[in-house]
Amino acid sequence: MKILLLTNKSHKVSLKVIKFLKIKKIKFTCIDTGLKRKIKITGTYDYLFSFLNPVFIKKNIRKKIKKISINFHPGPPEYPGYGCYNFALLDTVNSYGCTAHEINSKIDNGKIIDVRRFKFKYKNINLEKLIKMAHRNSFFLFKKIINQIINHNCVKIKKNEKWEKKKAYTKYEFENARKINLNDSLVNILKKIKAFSYKNYETVYLEIRGKKYDLKEKK
Repeated sequence: MKILLLTNKSHKVSLKVIKFLKIKKIKFTCIDTGLKRKIKITGTYDYLFSFLNPVFIKKNIRKKIKKISINFHPGPPEYPGYGCYNFALLDTVNSYGCTAHEINSKIDNGKIIDVRRFKFKYKNINLEKLIKMAHRNSFFLFKKIINQIINHNCVKIKKNEKWEKKKAYTKYEFENARKINLNDSLVNILKKIKAFSYKNYETVYLEIRGKKYDLKEKK
């Protein structure tokens, strides 16, 4: 079995994925897509695994994969695309998940292979905690599928799981969602702050005379 792994090594869980493949003594090539935005490969591979990979995988790459190309999306089928964590928190969810799916020509659209769900209390969660939980469960899902391939030499498609949103969330929708409007209620403002507050990343903002002002806490 020969694997092409596309992942952003800046994530701690990506390093766990690499370590797991080494422990299993699986032959693989890893491209750090946190550094390389253009994917170039020579030769063919049996499987492609996209794990927390920010780069879109074009058809010319997928054509070099003999069996299947799989993406591990850090969100459930209800939240495909960009900002999956954020949109879930805006919906005040009490459960979340991660999805392994076949890669096709669209973002988070291919046949679903498996979903791993987990529960929590909305009042006890924040964006950082949700991201960590999603990454951890994505890793468990990755291990499950690798073991399935080793033991059964195949990947099974889950017919009872479907993407619930026809089109994946976009960067444009993300930008609109994190904007605080003058007519927003206090409840909605607090929800947005909770959904978009994470370290030094993009947070909520006000737009005044065409300019964006991020509302970040002073340290």
